[in-house]
Amino acid sequence: MGNQKKTRVKEQYFIPLEVKEETIITKEFEDAPRMWSKIGNRKVRTILVPATREQYEAYMRPEWKEDKRQQRLAEKRMKQEEDKTLQGWDTPVSYEQLRETGYGFLGATEQDSLEEIVEKEELLEALRRELAQLEELDRTILEMFSRGISEAAIGQEVGLSQKGVNKRKHRLLAALRERLEAYR
Repeated sequence: MGNQKKTRVKEQYFIPLEVKEETIITKEFEDAPRMWSKIGNRKVRTILVPATREQYEAYMRPEWKEDKRQQRLAEKRMKQEEDKTLQGWDTPVSYEQLRETGYGFLGATEQDSLEEIVEKEELLEALRRELAQLEELDRTILEMFSRGISEAAIGQEVGLSQKGVNKRKHRLLAALRERLEAYR
């Protein structure tokens, strides 16, 4: 019993490579079997490329993160459907809905005064002017973000990394906040 050696079976890791018409496959993988694999939330035709554990985890971590974000978003939406009064940061609401819920839009008389309405209209007009002056890329980022699209998905759409989108978005929001300070 004491002389027995324990042998470790080395785990093998594979990265699924989606096979499309435009996918370039090297000679060593030309005859590799094609199979259906799940990448993120979708099933696609793939070949499995051998990789080290570090390569596998580095490749899959963003996929896992996005998958988990999508799961949380789906759970939140299901919860909101059960409880219609629950509003999240990604739930689009109208001005009328905000007034009904009383999130600071009502005056003492339960109605906005004419002055408050004019101030809000001026703020909206100033915001529209500021947004019109932004570069097309910046407007696209803000517009997609306002629809609840993830930074990673925005980055894929506009050709930036998720971190690049995050930094640009925060810089834009800070600049807009500063320019519209007079309207607060």
